[in-house]
Amino acid sequence: MNSLTDPGLQAALPLYQAVAAELERAMAAGSLRVGDRLPSVRQLCAQHGVSVSTATLAYRWLENRALVEARPKSGYFVAACKTVLPEPELDTRMGSAGFVEPSDLRREFLYSADDPLALPPLYPAPAPARSLLPEAKLRHLMARANRLHPEYASRPNAVGSSALRQEVARRSMQAGLSLRPEEILLTNGGTGALFLALRTVAQAGATIALESPTYYMLLEIIKGLGMKSLEIPTHPRHGISLEALDFATQTPGVVSACVVIPNFHNPLGSLMPKENKKQLVALAAQRGFTLIETDIYGDAYFGDERPVVLKSFDANDDVILCSAVTKTVAPGYRVGWMVPGRHLKTATSLGMQAAITSPLLQQEVMAEFLCDGGYDHHLRRLRASLKSQAQQLSDAVTRYFPPGCKLSRPQGGLMLWIELPVSVDSRRLYDQARREHIGLAPGASFSCSQRYNHFIRLHHGQPWTAKLEANIKRLGELVEQQLPR
Repeated sequence: MNSLTDPGLQAALPLYQAVAAELERAMAAGSLRVGDRLPSVRQLCAQHGVSVSTATLAYRWLENRALVEARPKSGYFVAACKTVLPEPELDTRMGSAGFVEPSDLRREFLYSADDPLALPPLYPAPAPARSLLPEAKLRHLMARANRLHPEYASRPNAVGSSALRQEVARRSMQAGLSLRPEEILLTNGGTGALFLALRTVAQAGATIALESPTYYMLLEIIKGLGMKSLEIPTHPRHGISLEALDFATQTPGVVSACVVIPNFHNPLGSLMPKENKKQLVALAAQRGFTLIETDIYGDAYFGDERPVVLKSFDANDDVILCSAVTKTVAPGYRVGWMVPGRHLKTATSLGMQAAITSPLLQQEVMAEFLCDGGYDHHLRRLRASLKSQAQQLSDAVTRYFPPGCKLSRPQGGLMLWIELPVSVDSRRLYDQARREHIGLAPGASFSCSQRYNHFIRLHHGQPWTAKLEANIKRLGELVEQQLPR
């Protein structure tokens, strides 16, 4: 199917960007090569059935991204390959296990998300822009649920929506699983699932292995539970280092659990290869520690198929899977779940202690959204937008940041991980950017060590605009101001 006739992509991208995407695909496939002359504006209009202004905008879009060049009185030509920034490399240093120290930076970052002018937004946890979320559909479903079941607002429900558990079980096949609804516990978002999973398999004082860098809220949860963290080196493309984890867990019982985000890691954006996932599950079984995996970004893939989860290789039923729709549908609904495996009885008991009731209304709305095909339609549009926005943000960083920077190349998710020259202090950069309403996450907030102080995380959940491009350009200038003269 021609992408311009695909209603999902049409709805996800402005028409001129859809035309530009067709040309870009031809370049990537080799049908159009460097130096080839492109169709004239009028020819492009005829080929795609668009107006002159749309065709012109498409060429300007490609020109701004350095993919084509305009030659006076000659037309447009495929430009020479642009500069591609190298990827960050694996930091092989591994710290010793210890209690997580309180972080004023993490606390400040958590409370800085209320700036409505920030672009990119100052979201502590990346989420798509409101314009990319199905708010109208959810409002309709919410009104219907309130009308048909007004008792949901006043009737406590301890176990949550059976319909949602049924839908989560049905969709689990796409991630390589075969689940029964009764194996699933509903939670207060993905963070609630992670908190409950840690409480289920570890006690205060226990050591938890985790990726480095890692999601900053995991560090806060470990601190709040009185546990120790052991940071394991993690590759920006392939995920946690199996060699380092193997070395760190040679002593029996040294860690109680290992928390990983194998599919589109936060903040790295890495995707663990399938073979690595098999080896990780086998290593955990051999060494006797529980794997806790978070898969809240798994549906936001850019490729042709959804990546499988670690639990799909779990012959011992010891992997705990945590997930949610907070990053793909409705961040404010806080609808999440976990699959505790053999830990189900303990997790159920602890979950009842933590929350006597479940938000049944939101869960029922989400079950209906998953059931009626709305979620799949929404995901097609969302993935197309996120993939395009990731490329646009990457191109802007390449154009506007100074030499010496490195940039991740995620295959899904919502974030880019950027290594800056070592002289750049991400804490100072964060303060400067925030004053100018530019949102970024300082690398220092993703670790207990100082090793990521010259890294930042940017998220690409916002549609690309001239204002966003101007802010990325300004951010590049702020980075350059910190370089030695």
